[in-house]
Amino acid sequence: MNIETKKTSFQYYEFGVNGLQNLLDQLCAKENVCDLGNHRPGFFDILHDGKGEEENIVTGFKEILLRETEVLEAGEVKILKHHAVAEGFLVIFRDLIVTFGKPAAVKSAIMQIFRFSKIEPRPLFISPEKLLKISDRMAFIKTLALDRIEHPTVKNLRIDGRIETLSDISPYHNYVSNMTSIKGILNTPFGIRTIKIACSGNVKISIKKCEEIDTRLFLWAYALIKGIK
Repeated sequence: MNIETKKTSFQYYEFGVNGLQNLLDQLCAKENVCDLGNHRPGFFDILHDGKGEEENIVTGFKEILLRETEVLEAGEVKILKHHAVAEGFLVIFRDLIVTFGKPAAVKSAIMQIFRFSKIEPRPLFISPEKLLKISDRMAFIKTLALDRIEHPTVKNLRIDGRIETLSDISPYHNYVSNMTSIKGILNTPFGIRTIKIACSGNVKISIKKCEEIDTRLFLWAYALIKGIK
């Protein structure tokens, strides 16, 4: 399935269900579908596609937030309360959920999925060792970020440029065990991409203007992270 998005930053969650049909039924249930007219947050634009490992659900979630604004009236500061709508989006696979959009909406959607499935989606943690292995697959590295460095004055470090090998960042190459993210050029089945991968499970993927993303790209990146590819 192809999805259109202006977002380039995606959060990965590990998830595991035998099939998506029961979850799909829950998402589509009337009480779980968004109804802004009745001030009910929920899912919207729910799509189901694919079979086997590539089976996925694409859905949005609208959360209703209460906002406060300070205004000056007759020389007094008053608090006006109003509602705002935040939108988040999810691509759900059998063992993976990819999210993007407003954090409040994404958080609510993840909690709902936990309630439906009784399986808690957990943010994907990527070890520095895995980041190092992924760097070997990159045509070249554009950015390395490191922290908790055992250095008398430097504790956080960001290195930008065209890095062919780790020797290019000498004398800092001994600190790669403290990598927090890596960004570089990768050749994927869906074209050459600039991809940034962080230990937190956040993945940024370069997108051309008005491009639709094939959801299989998320699976490919996940397999790369897990060492399957």
